[in-house]
Amino acid sequence: MSTAAHLPAPAPPLPAPGARARTVRLVSDDAGLRATVERVCAAAGADLLADPPGAPPPGTTADVDLVDVRHAVRGRVRPGTVLVGRPEDPGVWDRAAELGGCAVAVLPDAAGWLADLFTAGPGGSAGPAGTGRVLGVLGAVGGAGASTLACWLADRAAHEDRPAVLVDGDRAGCGIDVLLGLEDQDGLRWPDLLRIAGAVHAEQLWPALARTGQLRWLSWDRSLPDGTAAPYAAVLEALRRAAALVVVDLGRAGPGTADTAALCDEVLVLTPRTVRGVLAARWAAGLLTGATARLVPAGLDVADVDDALAAATTGLPVAGSVRFSGAVPEAAETGRLLEAGRSRRLARDVAHLLEAAGVPR
Repeated sequence: MSTAAHLPAPAPPLPAPGARARTVRLVSDDAGLRATVERVCAAAGADLLADPPGAPPPGTTADVDLVDVRHAVRGRVRPGTVLVGRPEDPGVWDRAAELGGCAVAVLPDAAGWLADLFTAGPGGSAGPAGTGRVLGVLGAVGGAGASTLACWLADRAAHEDRPAVLVDGDRAGCGIDVLLGLEDQDGLRWPDLLRIAGAVHAEQLWPALARTGQLRWLSWDRSLPDGTAAPYAAVLEALRRAAALVVVDLGRAGPGTADTAALCDEVLVLTPRTVRGVLAARWAAGLLTGATARLVPAGLDVADVDDALAAATTGLPVAGSVRFSGAVPEAAETGRLLEAGRSRRLARDVAHLLEAAGVPR
């Protein structure tokens, strides 16, 4: 699991004068993990109670229970427990799901979230409102290139030192990691999140995301859907708190995409410059009621469909366009898609679309 960078966290609020110090119990025999938790407790004004694995159940309860993921045992983990681990610990999220949906803290990345938890009152703290921008990319027809454009938009932002994450919102697409050529890379996937109950916190999620260079991503995989609804709203809200830009690949337009599109601040509808493509974009626009949407004509104009005609037909303003490049299909099949999008001509188109979408530099 790739967790190379961490999310800066604000300093925790100081306890009110005269307030009782909260107690934190940690079950672990890892000296390094304990030292990290001790520092967080000291910063948050909490008292740490450390127990070795296998110790008898304590006679007193703590305000917050932490259990080392390597020693989490079903039946001995009470509701509300937080699993703690290091970036190199495998299967943290799977173990949390097996134990009934425990919260997860990968340390030291999640130290800020833990500090907030230690200082929060009963029920915890929701934290500040998200400030990142969520940008959806929707294909008017299959093969329009929505996934490709989503990859390029997120990659461009990440390479301009803007924290960015690419989110696969197309469950039937067999994983955007394949398009990136990174399907064998370890990291969090959507199926890992389907069994997690409760709120999803940015400081838990961000360190667990897979990454390539500066770009982080969350992909579906090749498993068949089991009917469990994906927690798009909770995950996108958490990522909004962590990143300046969250790019969601919505896949091809269809009735199932409207709800996810509604979670985005803006949706770019990508369409080929063909009569069928523009008519499909008009149909897609009808699905996006209530969502801010703009059109992105792409590729060669083989049917005399200019931007003005496309805008008039679909009722969507044009945000910009993406040029045709014959090198892209091969790049997508050989794991060089991001490299192709960094070419001078395509990079200029992508940068213009980010500016048009109001993504801060």
